Amino acid sequence: MTDDDIPTQTDILVIGGGVMGTSTAYFLATMTDRSVTLLEKSQLASGSTGDSSAILRHHYGDEDIYTEMAWWSHQFFRAFDEKLDAALSYEESPLVRFADEGTTGGDYARAGYEALRERDIPVSAYTGEEITEQYPMFDVDERYDLAVSDDSAAYSDGTDAALGFARGARDAGAGIVTGVEVQILEAESGKITGAQTDQGTIACETAIVAAGPWTPRLAETVGVDVPITPVREQIVLLDPPADYAEAFPSLTPTTSFPGGEWYIRPDFGDGILVATHRHTEETDPDAYDNTPDEETILELVDEFANHVPELRDAGLKGQYCGVYSTTPDHDFIIDQAGPEGCYLCCGFSGHGFKHGPAVGKLTADLVLEGGSDMVDLEYFSLERFADDPDGHGLPMDNI
Repeated sequence: MTDDDIPTQTDILVIGGGVMGTSTAYFLATMTDRSVTLLEKSQLASGSTGDSSAILRHHYGDEDIYTEMAWWSHQFFRAFDEKLDAALSYEESPLVRFADEGTTGGDYARAGYEALRERDIPVSAYTGEEITEQYPMFDVDERYDLAVSDDSAAYSDGTDAALGFARGARDAGAGIVTGVEVQILEAESGKITGAQTDQGTIACETAIVAAGPWTPRLAETVGVDVPITPVREQIVLLDPPADYAEAFPSLTPTTSFPGGEWYIRPDFGDGILVATHRHTEETDPDAYDNTPDEETILELVDEFANHVPELRDAGLKGQYCGVYSTTPDHDFIIDQAGPEGCYLCCGFSGHGFKHGPAVGKLTADLVLEGGSDMVDLEYFSLERFADDPDGHGLPMDNI
């Protein structure tokens, strides 16, 4: 994708070329005649989006707002090529929640089952011996007595999504510029007036900061405190033995076992992705070790083998690390904050990709209309942390 020229002025400036920034630029460009420019300091999808496991699930317990956003977004992803004339890697992979009835985890799994069923989103529940029959690759006998399957879940590719949204935004008239770093937001008389970059100043009346873990630094330049902690997560790709792949062609459903701080899903190319989901290792997004710790690799493989014994001898296909932009409650921030014209689209805490289309539409709605008919944007308000530093409180899910 060839860069557009750097403008000296734009009506709306979107900062960040991940899936959230590109989605926002796309919806803005298709919803308004105002000029829209997206700036990315590196390459599109070069941050968390490119490292995303890109799971598309809808089960969120009783958090209906996420179920509805995820389902809306999934339908958009399914029509991605038609809407944007861009290819999107995509594979179906049901997501299963294992639990024990009568426990907090069981209540969460059941609540998600009801939320999906009420919305006619495909969902199944298995109990007792049905669990082993449905998931013969797992050693779950006597461990769990309930399994809830988000039957139409899938997984995709973050880079494909960001590049596709950027293409759609450009086709609708937006400018897409990479290799330009926004360093300071400018404001006068309580209003955004522009942004200083490493290649000059761009005048604008609206700035949307969708810069992942770099968002707090930019927001701070106009006096806005954004409670995001960048954390490092670790990922390994396993190569299952040939006899395992022959016995279980689907390899594995997507899942995270109760009490675990890791999850699994099948991967493109007949591999199995195993990743941490701990939110505990604070890191510098500009300088972090991209190679998983040997101790963590051994721990992940060993823990995985306890649940899937036939993969104990799986080979290692690859390994890398990524960064989550984590809020205290793991909920998003989509809000106007600080000077008039300053908007935040950040804090996705490792479960944002699946909502990318909805987040872009919601952010565009907020900028252009001041609100949205899709969901109540108050839920994503930055102000919730002023009322309570813990926001909504930590969620129960592990994916």
